[in-house]
Amino acid sequence: MRTKRKENPRIVFLICLMLSVFMLFSVRGIDFQLISTEEFESQNQNLKGISTTIKASRGIIVDRYGRPIVTNREGYNVTLNSAYLKKADYNKTILSLCKILKDHGEEWNDVLPLTDNEPFEFSESEDDNDVIALKKSLGLNNYATVDNCYIEMVKRYSLETYSTAEKRLLMGVRYSMEKADFSVSNPFVLAEDISPELMISLSESYTDILGVEITVSSYREYKDPELATQIIGTIGKIYSEEWEELSDKGYSYNDYVGKSGVEKAFESYLKGTDGKLTYYFDKSWNMVKSEITSQPKQGNTVYLTIDSKLQKVSQEILAKHIEELNSGGSKITGGAVVVTKVDSGEVLASANYPTYSFDDYYNDYSSILSRPNDPLFDRAFRGTYPPGSAFKPLVAIAGLQEHIIDKYTTVKCVKKYTYYEDYQPSCMHYHGTMNVINSISKSCNYFFFDCGRQVGITKLNNYSRLFGFGEKTGVEIAESSGVLAGPKYSSSVGSIWYDGQTLSAAIGQSDNSFTPLQLSTYTATIANGGTRYKTTLLNKIVSASGNNVVLQNMPAAAAKSDVSEEVIDIVKEGMLSVTAEGTASAYFANYPINVGGKTGTAQTTGPDNSVLIVFAPFEDPEIAISIVIEHGEHSISTGPIAKAILDEYFFTSEDSYQEDMPNVPLR
Repeated sequence: MRTKRKENPRIVFLICLMLSVFMLFSVRGIDFQLISTEEFESQNQNLKGISTTIKASRGIIVDRYGRPIVTNREGYNVTLNSAYLKKADYNKTILSLCKILKDHGEEWNDVLPLTDNEPFEFSESEDDNDVIALKKSLGLNNYATVDNCYIEMVKRYSLETYSTAEKRLLMGVRYSMEKADFSVSNPFVLAEDISPELMISLSESYTDILGVEITVSSYREYKDPELATQIIGTIGKIYSEEWEELSDKGYSYNDYVGKSGVEKAFESYLKGTDGKLTYYFDKSWNMVKSEITSQPKQGNTVYLTIDSKLQKVSQEILAKHIEELNSGGSKITGGAVVVTKVDSGEVLASANYPTYSFDDYYNDYSSILSRPNDPLFDRAFRGTYPPGSAFKPLVAIAGLQEHIIDKYTTVKCVKKYTYYEDYQPSCMHYHGTMNVINSISKSCNYFFFDCGRQVGITKLNNYSRLFGFGEKTGVEIAESSGVLAGPKYSSSVGSIWYDGQTLSAAIGQSDNSFTPLQLSTYTATIANGGTRYKTTLLNKIVSASGNNVVLQNMPAAAAKSDVSEEVIDIVKEGMLSVTAEGTASAYFANYPINVGGKTGTAQTTGPDNSVLIVFAPFEDPEIAISIVIEHGEHSISTGPIAKAILDEYFFTSEDSYQEDMPNVPLR
């Protein structure tokens, strides 16, 4: 029989104590979960949440193969945060920060349109938008003087006790803060992209001062600062006149936006989606906590049609050749090259001379302005030049298609063309009996005087438009439409058109003036059989992750000439003769592939311009090239440039061509 075990009193006591404690925690837990829920929710509801922006990184720009052209790097900003900075401390904090910035050679943001030193003046015209905005913000009349504005700002910003220099510094920053809508929602960036050394110094100096932060932002970084600068374009701060429109699109006053080129054209894709940082305040406006309520998303990646290696070669050979010619006594002021895909209108390269570096643009802009021959100007897309004899294939197309001439029609060149009594231009040589093919090959003006006269200026211009002259190509960045000579243009500039001018227009002179981009588009249209494609710089747009194609750009026909295949073939035969035995044979007679082309020498003020258009391979064209050299004098001076570009495109080994190419899908 089992006996009953006697319980130890100590153990019983401990068990009872543990049960009591457990019951206490259980009851308290129920209280937290059930009874006090409404109280805590009420406390949270009493917190005021104010959100500020976490800036998203801008999308990157790559070439057609994914090689980086423009990327981002991290930089450090000095930022004033209204969530922590008391208004009474504004002036003291700003002065202290600006002294350190000045000691380190750094600048700070100041958009006040007043000169820096006495006697103070408006830094811009009184009719300028920035001066008008200043007076309006100060509640002054439009006729207010500089002194009126100065005195009002001294009172507004409590600057009475400061020196004159300190007053000017403080009012500049304080006004800039107002313009940027400085608040909890909009921290003010006092200084941008400061040096790492200054970042460390400020971090150590200002750990105890509320409202001063070192923030990280992204800045543009260029794989090659001189590559395709006119195409890529620039970014910059929002102008006053842009602010009203952009503020409705989610931009803040301190944001950077595309100002030109690809950066501007694809701004909506490159701009990322900003995130949000929310600050929570109690009833007394004491900050209780902060949290990231939405993460920023980087902008999309823009794939250009540009081949960065071909672009670099085009730029280098253009610059090298011009500089060599100038060292030999030429007086060339500039030049441009455009390379396009024949079957799509894609721009593979666009080179300008002179050009500039992004490093200089953002760090020493004034030095660019002081250089001769305007390196900022995009000659390739916006410069217009008489095409000279490069226009003759178009005249031949018109004459053949209108049945005014055929392949076997001959004209005897006796140098002077005497059809009109009041205008009798001359050919360069006595060519004798010429047909359309050898007239293209030898560039006989006489033949094209006669052909152009019979076609007439109206039909010449109709064909010109079909092949891309006199209207924009459709490329995404700024371009010129060029000029078509004729009665309409003459009337627009207050002059009278007379019939004899058709002779000059037929050899690419008179008022005819086209961009190198249009010349390349025209050449591609001939090469592909008569379809003019909308010219484009965009290959595709891909999400920052690379997982989604946001936009795939497809070739689009801008016009179809309906010129017969026979006519195109006759003109192309003439263009092959140019390189085989004609005016460009010195560079292409023994070239490994057959090339079609046409040289041109265009009269202008000073030495003649030199022009060359080519396409290759002749049998199955892939690319078209146009070259214009300002005051190059002889059209053959363009030959080495075209040859170097063709060498790069057709004969660079695949391993060399694709070195450092990322593993991305190719179009």
